[in-house]
Amino acid sequence: MAINFLNTVDLNKNQLNNAAIQNLATDPATGVLGQVYYNTTDSVLKICITANIIGPPAVNAVWQGVSGDVASVTASTVNNRLGIAITDPNGPDPVVGINIIGQTNLAATPASTDELLIYDVSTTTNKAITVANLVGGFETTYTLPVTAGAIAPNTPTTGIITLTGSDSSTDAVTFSGTTGRVNVSGAGSTITVDLTDDVSIVDDLNVGGVITQSGISSTTGANNGALAATTALALAVANANVKVGMEVTGTGVPTNITIVTITDTTNFVLSSAISIADATALTFTEVNSFAATLDLNNNRLQEVKTGLLGTDGVNLAQVELLIAGIGVFKGGYNATTDPGAPVISSNNNIALDQGDYFVVSHDGDITFSDQAVSVEVGDFIFANAAIAAGGGVGTGPASTEYTFVQADANIAGAGATDGATEKGVAGFDSANFTVTASGWVQLDNQKNPYGRRQALNNGANDTPATSPSSRVVAGGVTTFTLDLADATLFGTSALAKNIAVEVTQIGTPFQTVYAEVTRSGTASMAIAFTGSVLSDVYQVLLTHV
Repeated sequence: MAINFLNTVDLNKNQLNNAAIQNLATDPATGVLGQVYYNTTDSVLKICITANIIGPPAVNAVWQGVSGDVASVTASTVNNRLGIAITDPNGPDPVVGINIIGQTNLAATPASTDELLIYDVSTTTNKAITVANLVGGFETTYTLPVTAGAIAPNTPTTGIITLTGSDSSTDAVTFSGTTGRVNVSGAGSTITVDLTDDVSIVDDLNVGGVITQSGISSTTGANNGALAATTALALAVANANVKVGMEVTGTGVPTNITIVTITDTTNFVLSSAISIADATALTFTEVNSFAATLDLNNNRLQEVKTGLLGTDGVNLAQVELLIAGIGVFKGGYNATTDPGAPVISSNNNIALDQGDYFVVSHDGDITFSDQAVSVEVGDFIFANAAIAAGGGVGTGPASTEYTFVQADANIAGAGATDGATEKGVAGFDSANFTVTASGWVQLDNQKNPYGRRQALNNGANDTPATSPSSRVVAGGVTTFTLDLADATLFGTSALAKNIAVEVTQIGTPFQTVYAEVTRSGTASMAIAFTGSVLSDVYQVLLTHV
């Protein structure tokens, strides 16, 4: 059974994927202009060019194939046209191409007059070229000299090999390094490629083995002249070992001062201004620096030094020291049966640290050594100080050893009536529920999914009206209009934009059909069918969302 569309389907320029045209063995007698089908007898897609006439006299529809005038494409058998291959010669889209592999190989050396096809860029046209044109005159041979790798002037990161051709021409092959990454040098007959002293990894670095740090280098020096709140540092003696990023330490030098810029081996720029005396002994030390997130891949970070600054990392011992004495959530407390679970009263009470707390999960009474305390769901129970385990000795803790924070509100319950329902803490979506001043919650018929069924007829034009549906036929279209604000549907304030609709047959098999559905900004909804449709043939299933 096919899905029944009773109005034009507009795909709005979207693709119709994985669709198959209707298959028929012969031309159907009926059809409308533009209708298509696939003729399985002729393997041809056909279109209706003349609609059928009902008559009398009756005239069948006229159908025509859409494949065009060319029925097939055939490869030539003439010798000077061989080498053309045809795929799918009967279409609809034959593929034509040059067939080289399928041709017979030459039995001997090609003659000098044999021709090939070539594109001449100077004249922008295809031309024939002979074998004689291709043999000789174009090739140049090179020899690799024994003395490879002369050092380029003033370029220590470059090595050069000079190739000398058979025509006495020379071509230089240059091997260049990258600053901060790869160093290339040439000397005699050797070109050396190695890493620079300070390697910069631009992209990701994947290390398969273990990374070992052999040591952090350092060097020393003394400032030339006293410094007064300045970032300019001058050394009394030049030091070429000072590098950008090194940490500077010495008497009077604040922490975390580093070298930012190197002017020369004597003059440097610091990360922050400092004030120190003349000839202060300074130490310059390389430090590890991560400029991006470090992912340990679920491995531990061991031997972490105790942090001092707010931005420093901390170790486990430091964290444990910081949180000592802070209360811990111990879970829910069930007060259904005295002394409750877990036991925090009587002589078998559990041990607690100061600040440890519970949240009451079930109402009840707790009997302490001094008095009984009633608790409700949501209440908090805090230990005022450390409480030792009872172990069956004594009378157990007093209520004064705890602090009780009353929630003062119960969880809302459910009941059959307003009076029989426990009120409490709850929230409700106003789009779906109504709530009275006393807390009685009910579904809102117009806001919660709420269904109606309405036959498509002309009852609205009856006197008095028998239904909220009216029917009009005009311009080859039958339109049924619904008044959704009618009391038999959704009542006052109903809006068409909030109504979902499905159109079905009134009678068996109650098939879903597809018509055009439009909605106004009020309570009016229109169901339109192509052609003349009688009343009480179809119905709509309506849902207020």
